[in-house]
Amino acid sequence: MLSAATVMAPAAATEKSSLEVFLETIKKRDEQPKDAPPALPARPTCRGRLPSTRRPSLPAGFKLENGMATVAAVESALVDKKPDVKKEISGLETKEDKPVKGCIFGTKRKFHNSEVLEESPYVEKFHEERKGTTVCKDPPSVSSATAKMNGKSACTDVMDYVLQKKLRVWCSSPNAKWELGQIKSISGDDAEILLADGKILTISPERLLPANPDVLDGVDDLIQMSYLNEPSVLHNLQLRYSRDLIYTKAGPVLIAVNPLKEIPLYGKASMLQYKQKTKDDPHVYAVADLAFNEMLQDGINQSIIISGESGAGKTETAKIAMQYLAALGGASGMESEVLQTNVILEALGNAKTSRNHNSSRFGKLIEIHFSETGKMCGAKIQTFLLEKSRVVQRAQGERSYHIFYQLCSGAPPLLKKKLSLKSANDYTYLKQSNCLRIDGVDDSKMFTVLVDALDTIQISKEDQMKLFSMLAAVLWMGNISFSVVDTENHVEVVSNEGLATAAKLLGCTSNQLVTAMSTRKIRAGNDSIVKKLTLTQAIDARDALAKSIYAHLFDWIVEQINHSLGMGRQCTWRSISILDIYGFECFNKNGFEQFCINYANERLQQHFNRHLFKLQQEEYLEDGIDWAPVKFVDNTDCLSLFEKKPLGLLSLLDEESTFPKATDLSFANKLKQQLSANSCFKGEQEGAFKICHYAGEVTYDTSGFLEKNRDSLHSESIQLLSSCKCELPKHFASVMVADSQNKSSQSWHSVVDTQKQSVVTKFKVQLFKLMQQLESTTPHFIRCIQPNGKQRPRLFEHDLFLHQLKCCGVLEVVRISRTGYPTRMTHQQFAERYGFLLLRSIASQDPLSVSIAVLQQLNIPPEMYQVGYTKLFFRTGQVAALENAKRKMLHGTLCIQKHFRGLHFRQGYQGLKKGAMTFQSFIRGERARIHFDNVIKRWRAAVLIQKYTRRRIAATMFNDQLKHIILLQSVMRGCLARTKYKCLQNEMESKVSHNKVQGDMRKNISESRVCHEMNGRYPHQPVITKLENRISKAEAALRDKDEENVMLKQQLEQYERKWSEYEAKMKSMEEAWKRQLSSLQLSLVAAKKSLVSDDVASRAARSDFTPAHAQYDSEDTLSTGTHTPEVIESRHHNHHPEAKVSAGNSDRRVNAVNHLAKEFEDRRQVFEDDAGFLVAVKSGQVGSNMNPDEELRKLKDRFATWKKDYKSRLKETKFNLQKVGTHDEKTRKRWWGKKSSK
Repeated sequence: MLSAATVMAPAAATEKSSLEVFLETIKKRDEQPKDAPPALPARPTCRGRLPSTRRPSLPAGFKLENGMATVAAVESALVDKKPDVKKEISGLETKEDKPVKGCIFGTKRKFHNSEVLEESPYVEKFHEERKGTTVCKDPPSVSSATAKMNGKSACTDVMDYVLQKKLRVWCSSPNAKWELGQIKSISGDDAEILLADGKILTISPERLLPANPDVLDGVDDLIQMSYLNEPSVLHNLQLRYSRDLIYTKAGPVLIAVNPLKEIPLYGKASMLQYKQKTKDDPHVYAVADLAFNEMLQDGINQSIIISGESGAGKTETAKIAMQYLAALGGASGMESEVLQTNVILEALGNAKTSRNHNSSRFGKLIEIHFSETGKMCGAKIQTFLLEKSRVVQRAQGERSYHIFYQLCSGAPPLLKKKLSLKSANDYTYLKQSNCLRIDGVDDSKMFTVLVDALDTIQISKEDQMKLFSMLAAVLWMGNISFSVVDTENHVEVVSNEGLATAAKLLGCTSNQLVTAMSTRKIRAGNDSIVKKLTLTQAIDARDALAKSIYAHLFDWIVEQINHSLGMGRQCTWRSISILDIYGFECFNKNGFEQFCINYANERLQQHFNRHLFKLQQEEYLEDGIDWAPVKFVDNTDCLSLFEKKPLGLLSLLDEESTFPKATDLSFANKLKQQLSANSCFKGEQEGAFKICHYAGEVTYDTSGFLEKNRDSLHSESIQLLSSCKCELPKHFASVMVADSQNKSSQSWHSVVDTQKQSVVTKFKVQLFKLMQQLESTTPHFIRCIQPNGKQRPRLFEHDLFLHQLKCCGVLEVVRISRTGYPTRMTHQQFAERYGFLLLRSIASQDPLSVSIAVLQQLNIPPEMYQVGYTKLFFRTGQVAALENAKRKMLHGTLCIQKHFRGLHFRQGYQGLKKGAMTFQSFIRGERARIHFDNVIKRWRAAVLIQKYTRRRIAATMFNDQLKHIILLQSVMRGCLARTKYKCLQNEMESKVSHNKVQGDMRKNISESRVCHEMNGRYPHQPVITKLENRISKAEAALRDKDEENVMLKQQLEQYERKWSEYEAKMKSMEEAWKRQLSSLQLSLVAAKKSLVSDDVASRAARSDFTPAHAQYDSEDTLSTGTHTPEVIESRHHNHHPEAKVSAGNSDRRVNAVNHLAKEFEDRRQVFEDDAGFLVAVKSGQVGSNMNPDEELRKLKDRFATWKKDYKSRLKETKFNLQKVGTHDEKTRKRWWGKKSSK
């Protein structure tokens, strides 16, 4: 047999054709002796312990493709002349062809530390498992051909095989139902299907799905099915349900369908059969028995996790499991008490809903403790998320909790008189839903059963009276009414029977109750202001008090039960926990309760995923087959959406709940704003949002989210409970204060100021504790299914059933489980069923040798099966291949003539086809090679261009970064050197002062010594020694300081050298700026010179005609003596307008050039001042908070921008000057022409 490493090894570069493989197989077979037995596959060297009789199966080969998980099944089929040709099959679906999300299982996803949430209950175990677990980079899979064959999907190959063999199929009829039929014929793109009722349906093969062989109809384990698709699964479950076989295995999961009637599957006789192992059919007893035996054998705590929708039978399933465990661990007297807890919890925590007459409105974990001998010795109950709102309001047709109706109907007259009880129709809280009775249920009898259960649990009569008093008080509080007293809708409590009775039962006065329900105290500094409540506020205050009392009463009775059941817990050895918790819910309108329930199911699904592979891998290892562990990934993305801080759903909900003015709409908008980028979240309109859970998308309405999460109860209500005379209200008040107050404050007013822990926070803490507790146990899973929504027996609704299977994750479990070796047969069973297929007898007739010979003869690939110590393990689809081979062997003789007649023609056709294919292969190969050469050339050219381009870009970036880093380092080192220099100066000063003090000390010591010598007294030797030691230590420290100063001086010299280099760089930069400014200045001077030359030329041109006028003006001046040069110039302009225009143009040119020169000087001065300031800041001469390097960069940018703009304006000015000069030249020419004509 091929090992797991061989199966996982990559395919060779050149794969052999099917013909070559076939020839090699024949050659190897001919080389073997005829009488030699077939070679056995490789067996494990270690044996391990014997496998369990009911150990669940193990998955393998689960593979991720394109980020999505797919499950493919491969079936081997016999083909004429080519027995090793493989056909692929897959149980895929047509209605919803959606692959499994890769976030659930797989090995290609990398584990990052961020994927494990900070508050995850698996954080510690996660790191431990990662150290001890080797993750397979390439998990064991069937083969590379499993995913694709000839470019087609596995599903297409399966249907090709089914159509070719004309097997049974599921066809999608026009009425959107699946019908079973047999392929009759195929014509073109359509297939004719013969249905079970004799009708013939013509349909496209795309609307067909393969059906399982009839031998697999009604199997008790879904992973044994060859084809796993929706119609096959539903058909199998419906067939078993019609036979009252309500339990079906799905690998490690037990599917329990609610029969909605009494069926003969329970009782002492049935318990005895499972206890003695004489019956092995799927059953709750089998699950409980397996958990009990594993607890005794392995010494590990067990857990049975029961989940499902409301009405699926979770509560009854939990009671059946507890009854079996009580039977196994009986004879201790504790089992009756444990069983009676169900009666109490159902009365206080169950209610009638639209989908179930006995729906559990809370989650519970019952931990049953056993001694080392297997005797039941105690129990503990934990509850989760009680639906408190059902006490005060519910939908039409539903009831509140059973205890209220049982109390009103079954309480004895003396108790009714003491509690002032009336019928249920007299209480507002009970009659508002118009449903007071349940058909077939006697509430008065159930009350008697409840009292007996309380007595069995050893709840004292005094505590029972307290319980019933609080229940009656809640009912009477609902009858308290209010009346509006002013235009602002303020109310007062109406004094009626409800007010007086409720106050009496609570042990307070009516005035205290009125104050708590109609007023509110608001603190303003040190004063308190009493404010009246509106009608809505008063009703909310009343309902909040009633809900709080009932919730704390429920917790109190659970504490009493745990106290009673824990008396024998000192003998506890191990335990079995039964978790009865709400399943995944998706309604037309989903609120806060569904939000919390589905979050809990996400956690439970992660726990389910973590243990799925472990159970199956254990059976594989026990039977000694080669198996590589498969690593999987939990649904972390959705859990991260809930729990991530500070932008998770729970954190944002708690944050929004702390704001007094926050609304549900503002909460929805915040979720859209913060979580829109999350793939599992989608914002909707009108305050709704959508979450992509593991079971599908659910849309939640945020109405009431904040109020239910706050679960606020004002201080007036808590003060009311604390002032009551009865013991229970005081206990409730103390619990509320402990939850609400800070440890440092003990006043009642601080209750309002402190923030109470929100509902989701409490629920998350409880859920984490639950998961940590379950993680330490071996889990067993039971998924309860509701067959129909009408609560009628023998009615099977396909859509509802399929929806629940998806929500529970059962289909995914089966798909994953069957990717391993879902079909198992003992050696004896396989030899008896398929041994006659051998074409020749073998020497050894033991079942294992016969089985191996059959497998080799049928050319079943070694990777499609493995041989264990007691069983043969087959991959998916191999049963169908074996059944097909069996059927072909029985009916093959009828086809011999047909094969002989067609042999000649097939050989001729194959020869022609082979020649044509050979010729085509040469032509296509040549064309492909030419095309490939061209592509390679283009690719190499592109790579070469990219190489040089990227190298150029990288070198430029590196040089720039290197310059910046060197500049930054020089500045920082200069700063550090100056700082160090100052420190050295301070140390030198301290050293000088220390030396001075030390000299004074020595002087004093010598003087004291001389004084003592003169007086004949000498100091004690220890004192002198101590002083000498101190002096030596001071000298050593001084020497160390001297060495340190020398080192610091050397560092200072290095810093000074670097600073001088930096100043040189700054000077070179400044000189560069000056050179650039000088170049601009030279350009400006050149422009001025060109302008002056143009002016000289224009003046020279004007001087050509000036003498005539001058002569004329001179004569006139000599005759009159009154003309001046100004007058002469003005007359000249008046007589010659062209000259006037020329002179104006010249003035404008001069002004433009002067303006540019002035701007140049101003800008140069500004840049020089800024550069000098930055140099001063950099050198530390000027203190400033600005960053010199950043400011220097900005200064460079401003200089470059101004320089570019100045050059453009300078060019524009030159162009305008040239244009004006051309115009003047033309004007002079025109004037000269006129002058010449005169």
